[in-house]
Amino acid sequence: MLSGGKFEAYFTSRDLIDHAVSSIDAADCFSEPFPHIFFENFFPREFYTRMLKAFPSEGYSSIARNGTRLELPLYDGHIDKIDGGLRGIWQAVSETLTSAEVENAIRRQLRTGLEIRARGDRVAGPDALTMVARPVLYVDKDGYKINPHPDTRKKVVTMQLYCPTDESQRELGTTLYQASLKGLLHVGSYGLEPVKTFPFLPNVGYAFVVLKARHSPTGMSWHGRPTIKTTSDQPRLSILNTYYVNETLKP
Repeated sequence: MLSGGKFEAYFTSRDLIDHAVSSIDAADCFSEPFPHIFFENFFPREFYTRMLKAFPSEGYSSIARNGTRLELPLYDGHIDKIDGGLRGIWQAVSETLTSAEVENAIRRQLRTGLEIRARGDRVAGPDALTMVARPVLYVDKDGYKINPHPDTRKKVVTMQLYCPTDESQRELGTTLYQASLKGLLHVGSYGLEPVKTFPFLPNVGYAFVVLKARHSPTGMSWHGRPTIKTTSDQPRLSILNTYYVNETLKP
């Protein structure tokens, strides 16, 4: 059972893992502009509501020069930075996101992308690609942005779970891009054409295989986030669950 007071009577780690796997298995799958999935209802509804109320207010580190992005890792000993009364629920979230079952579901749904990645990395096949999950809480403040980028090769799969309380931040999702002549018309997009923006809605998420030029010159995993506008009392909350090549490569 989950530790941390009133949470433990409601859900087991198995409940959360099974629910997450079902969400990923039901995901919408896309091949353009590069292989990716979009899923909904990742956590049980009641658990999600309780998780938001337990979002930590301390223990973060700033990773943006202007202080607009804060992070709090949910692996190794980092969870110890979270208040003891809240720690149990985040331990359960970490156990869910780092579980073999969730990894296997991601592998199933993103197999086409993993096959492309495997060929570029010159390994035997998708199953030969090692993946180690490193979940991190993010708090993005007004003015945060990240330019289009494909992610570093040490990342195999990028997965993000959106954590708003309601639909008022719908427009703050991640944007996917592709290289095209139309991209030249979009100022600030590095000559890339915006293809789609995931809606920033409660309890939804996306995942894609990280593809560089060596993997797919025309299908690199370009993504980013234009400058967000939000209030100090309603930052952009999310969980980034990145699958790295191996456990020695830290974020």
